[in-house]
Amino acid sequence: MSANLVSGQVYPCPKGSVRHREMVKKSGGKELFPFLVDPNTGISMYESGDIVNYLFQQYGKGRSPSVGLLESTLITGWMPTLLRAGRGMTLWEKARADPPPKKLELFSYENNPYARLVREALCELELPYILQNIGEGSSRAKLLLDVSGSKEVPYLIDPNTGTQIGDYKNILSYLFQTYSMSAL
Repeated sequence: MSANLVSGQVYPCPKGSVRHREMVKKSGGKELFPFLVDPNTGISMYESGDIVNYLFQQYGKGRSPSVGLLESTLITGWMPTLLRAGRGMTLWEKARADPPPKKLELFSYENNPYARLVREALCELELPYILQNIGEGSSRAKLLLDVSGSKEVPYLIDPNTGTQIGDYKNILSYLFQTYSMSAL
């Protein structure tokens, strides 16, 4: 769908999972997260700070990370995770053993709390997906508008079933009904 635009492929590695953790261990030599693989340059690396600096250097048009960007992840990343009792960090006990044949596609932006809930569910179910991050001024906003008729996120496309769905409650229900062991 959006191969001509830069997007990220996400392979969730929740605690207790095996599938993608082994892939990271083979690629980088250890089970440490996050782990970035940039197919454009062949670079692989661990450590959040190193990854952010690399991304800005490589793709940030000469800009540097904003002052406090890494520190702000305490508020935008860890605090919501702690308040939600670690949701999205561990494998859901009823997650299927095998991924679907095609990656799902999620339109999202980082600080949207509803998109966060969907990303947590994708992680708990260990579902690989293509992330279309449509932050402020993103060229992907038009792609989302073309696909969904709206700029509202989160928005999920599942090429395995032909489902295209918005509204985080509907997405969460769909994901757990379609990709949990109880759905078999």
